[in-house]
Amino acid sequence: MALLGNIIWFLLGGWLLFILYSISAIIFFPVFLPLFRIAVYAAFPFGRSVISKRKLDKYRELNGNDTENSAMTTVAGFLNILWIITFGWILALSHLLASIANLFLFFLIITIPNITGHWKMIRIAFMPFNTVIIPKTLANEIDTALAKGKFNL
Repeated sequence: MALLGNIIWFLLGGWLLFILYSISAIIFFPVFLPLFRIAVYAAFPFGRSVISKRKLDKYRELNGNDTENSAMTTVAGFLNILWIITFGWILALSHLLASIANLFLFFLIITIPNITGHWKMIRIAFMPFNTVIIPKTLANEIDTALAKGKFNL
């Protein structure tokens, strides 16, 4: 199902989002790799999920693994502010407007998955740093483990 959603998404504008995110990755060359990962996610968003690094660090602590240092979190916070000022608000607004446009075209049925795709992209378009793109099954496993850890199960 994710494959079909990704094909429809790519044909109905995912390629354009890939180009926009790739251009922003080229302009912000020092952080090219994280932004290019987001560009690939913008081209094929279904079957994957976005979680915060804080949530991933909590999951690693529950499993006894090492976590990242706070200096990287501070740098990523600064990059998020810089991103919001330059590209972030434009891309987030474009995803919001695209989801509203797809909502008005819901009777075409083929645009319904695009609504959820654009809603998923708003968060990462606005603040892409301190986030990780992982498979949806792993995201569900992390959420389950954190919920069990919260209630000591």
